[in-house]
Amino acid sequence: MILVAGGTGTLGTHIVRALTAQRTQVRVLTRRAERASHLAGTGAEIVVGDVRDPAAVEKALAGTSAVVSAVQGFAGTEPAGPRAVDLGGNANLIRAARAAGTRQFVLISAAGAAPDSPLDLRRVKYQAEQAVIGSGLQWTILRPTVYLETWISLLGDMLATKGAVTLFGRGTNPINFVSAYDVAALVERVTATEFAAAAEFTSATLEIGGPEDLTLADLAGRVLAERGAGGPIRHVPLPVLRAMATLLRPVKPMIATLARFGVIMDTTDMTLPRDTARAAVPGLPATTLADLQAGAAATDLHRT
Repeated sequence: MILVAGGTGTLGTHIVRALTAQRTQVRVLTRRAERASHLAGTGAEIVVGDVRDPAAVEKALAGTSAVVSAVQGFAGTEPAGPRAVDLGGNANLIRAARAAGTRQFVLISAAGAAPDSPLDLRRVKYQAEQAVIGSGLQWTILRPTVYLETWISLLGDMLATKGAVTLFGRGTNPINFVSAYDVAALVERVTATEFAAAAEFTSATLEIGGPEDLTLADLAGRVLAERGAGGPIRHVPLPVLRAMATLLRPVKPMIATLARFGVIMDTTDMTLPRDTARAAVPGLPATTLADLQAGAAATDLHRT
């Protein structure tokens, strides 16, 4: 039995489907049962609970051989932000896994996770990584780049509700996007019985990206074209974003966090120099934007 925490979001949904397609027993920990309604028919067991609740986590981990943590509190505010979810929640999962005798812990982190990252989430993800590394469990850390499905959905929502797309910044910075479908395939390989104890997966941190770099302007243009929309692409200038990230932090921390992430995506290196996951695991799918738009991958745009 594999527990998937965060199993109802974009990535988690793909992970659950990838695992159950291989007839793996899967248990999903979710805060509300209705969030898992789209997983009906997968055969996954749904357990209602919050990773911030040690008792709920302990109950969810009973009888498991592995746990996959795909939780994230990126745009949340405390007590549902990164520190509570990504750090506190993963600490609860680690303690419960050790108590339950769970063999393997797979942490979904993020490309760029570092103690000095300008983004709060990446600093907290790094701290969560250190907790996993020091846990005494058999661990694997996966660091994906930015999810294609998330941004296709965000841009599509903007278009549907506002009739136009607004980008934070210039939108000209190359960004490596990865499909959640590809990351889920990696999780399935890492947790498969015949691979779980392999040297390339044990005590390993693997970075995974997609086959193409795109600018946000490119991505927005292709989403508009695919949906037959001729609306304009608007921009929030970088000076305005920087001001929002600073001035709104005390009063509207969620918007401030998004503004800060917009600055980072527009001004820092968002490519992936080396895809260590694909080097370690040959044969992983390499899903492109065109593949997703054509429906070639088993996409599901549910979001956390």
